[in-house]
Amino acid sequence: MAFVNEYIPKEDLEKYNFAELNKRPMKGGGTRRDWTIDRKANIWLRKFYTESEHTKPGLGLTGVSAWDFYWKGHLMMAEVKDLGIEGERGQPCWQRKKLLSINIPPELEVQRPQIIKDLEAAFTEHRGAGVFSSQDYYSRYTFTLKL
Repeated sequence: MAFVNEYIPKEDLEKYNFAELNKRPMKGGGTRRDWTIDRKANIWLRKFYTESEHTKPGLGLTGVSAWDFYWKGHLMMAEVKDLGIEGERGQPCWQRKKLLSINIPPELEVQRPQIIKDLEAAFTEHRGAGVFSSQDYYSRYTFTLKL
């Protein structure tokens, strides 16, 4: 697959009706204006929000985020929890997330292994920062999605 990180073009904002998508209830903030997309496969991933709990210290971030995952004509929501990220500039980096939930439509349940594989590939290209990630910031980037 050929996933790339880019800002969402105006025509795609309209095509996928992001104005309506952004009106859904959130458990935090941070809807992104960029995505990770494989146009040929008709798959994209966009962070919808980062959960926050205002009774927690600091920013109140829980480590849980919700993502819009569009897979070949079907929009799904995936919730993931950050398990850890390590790495320094010029060194290898690894990031792990746990898949808490994904609302795969019943008619696509037989495709679950491929959907999860594609979700993991999109997260791998996202590299933890989407358009803000640099391909050469880390000497090697490894991503693991724990089920």
